[in-house]
Amino acid sequence: MSEVTKDLSKNSDPDFLEKELNKTFKDSEIAGRLPFAARQAVGNGHRNSASSLRTEEPFNVLPKTIHGGFQGLGRDLDAHARDWMNSARLLEQLRPQLEAFEIESGRLQTLLAKIAPEVAENGKALSKQMDAAKSGDLSGELGSKFTQTLAKLNELEQLAEALTANHLALRSIWEQYARAVLQAEALRKGFGSV
Repeated sequence: MSEVTKDLSKNSDPDFLEKELNKTFKDSEIAGRLPFAARQAVGNGHRNSASSLRTEEPFNVLPKTIHGGFQGLGRDLDAHARDWMNSARLLEQLRPQLEAFEIESGRLQTLLAKIAPEVAENGKALSKQMDAAKSGDLSGELGSKFTQTLAKLNELEQLAEALTANHLALRSIWEQYARAVLQAEALRKGFGSV
């Protein structure tokens, strides 16, 4: 048994450890960084109360008990650290997926902005040639115009399917990311209340 343990075991005063730690704290360099009122309260042996300390920084007196002891505290800290780590990993995994779907959505929207006017233009040209054909002017190649319009409509349809799939995937990943952010925020709030 070490000398320190022997000295501590000889003392039966229940507040002995608190007094020794407060004395050590008072004599250390940390005490020099406390506001004057806190240093004075430690020097006078006052407990932390509203009447004895009114400073910008609260001075904490050691608690009488630690729930679960040192092992319980260690388990709780390990559990919190794992929760934080898992939350950070989840956000790191979801962020690139979200960014990829956003980039793909932007690319598809650009294609839509390009193809929509082409489809509209082909439709108008087809209507003009059909009206001309009704009037007796068969000089236009109506068959090729139908084929061109159909090709543009097929292109638009494929783009609409890709946009729909991207939209659904983007929504799904966005909801997952938002849930992960809310869980991380709850962890942060829970950490601040400890």
